[in-house]
Amino acid sequence: MITPIPSRRTVLKGAAALTLSGAAGTLFPAFGQAQGAVALTAAEGSRPELAGQGRLALFNGALPGPVLRVKKGSELALQVTNSLSESLALTFQGVRLSAAAAAAAAAPVAAGQSATLKLTPPDAGTFWYHASAPSLARRALAGALVVEEAGTAAYASDHVLFIQSFPPESGVPIFPVNGSISPTFQGPASGRSRLRLVNATPLFLRLRIRGPASYAIAVDGQPVAEPFELKEGRIQIAPGGRVDVAATLDDADATIIEIETSQDPIRLAVVTPVGPAGAAPAGPPAPLPANDLPADIPLKDAVRVELPIGEKRGAPAMLGSVKPGKAMVLTLANSLDAPVAVYIGGHPVRLLDSLDDGWKPWWHDTVPVPAKATVRVAFLARAAGTWPITGARGGDGEVVASATYQVAP
Repeated sequence: MITPIPSRRTVLKGAAALTLSGAAGTLFPAFGQAQGAVALTAAEGSRPELAGQGRLALFNGALPGPVLRVKKGSELALQVTNSLSESLALTFQGVRLSAAAAAAAAAPVAAGQSATLKLTPPDAGTFWYHASAPSLARRALAGALVVEEAGTAAYASDHVLFIQSFPPESGVPIFPVNGSISPTFQGPASGRSRLRLVNATPLFLRLRIRGPASYAIAVDGQPVAEPFELKEGRIQIAPGGRVDVAATLDDADATIIEIETSQDPIRLAVVTPVGPAGAAPAGPPAPLPANDLPADIPLKDAVRVELPIGEKRGAPAMLGSVKPGKAMVLTLANSLDAPVAVYIGGHPVRLLDSLDDGWKPWWHDTVPVPAKATVRVAFLARAAGTWPITGARGGDGEVVASATYQVAP
């Protein structure tokens, strides 16, 4: 069912409807906001209108879990209560931490027990948290983590779009955004809205933003040095990946975010322009403030290792060790007939060009590897410890690769 699209003509106009002048304030979605010390309770629940009659594991009885918000460099404390019948550990995907801090944040909480988990994210950006066990994560134990930049927000309209998927009895997938079907957001007429797109599905999503020009401003939580326009508003996001988009709005018609399929597109959400109209911004927006990531990755003496994807799995294999301050090049060799999303813990990575003569101008923590293809990535080792690498098959989320690497003197 497709709901009607509200437009500027069907909403209240002017300052009485919405104040969006300059950086006067940031609009956030109304669902599940949280900041500071946060209570997270994992328990059995249900959402039959979205996920059928089966039982789900939910945080705070909500789908998705609450949006966790914290300022860059500030501590986030979570009081986690596990009311499930099995142990629960959390993964904070893409958040850079020391090995000790990462282990403390991912400490398992036994069934029927509570614990306080703390982390201090060093990077501003869009991240997400989920149960570490794939079976629990697929049962909906997940939510967004927004680490806000210091100072005034760059965009007055700032929305998380947390995308999940459920295959109901009809066989047609349902894609709720923030737990709702095709929700409507608001943004400044003739202005720009920051859309934090989080792919919490096991699917490679081909998205299209129908409206004026949209620009990618961050990938997997890390700002891009030069925001770039999405050609015809299209972008693909791997399972677990995130893209922050600055979507330009006109002064009348709504902008539509949809999933492109081999048949009809599936509408995900709508952004309606409100407030006084004016001259629309032209050209790319200013870059977001950079996080503390290396400006260069020297590849000459890099440690080079390979992760085979699709072979029979046993215990996670140790791929190799690299010294702090040295580069590692990781070859991801996918022998499967399906694409795979590879999550690399510990360090954001750059996609390498085929001849080692450069890399793509953005960072990833979740790397898309096409079917029957090989992709190489590189990073500069900084955080000492042993870090996980996990490959999940697109479509069903099955873990098809599991390994670790070590950063040690």
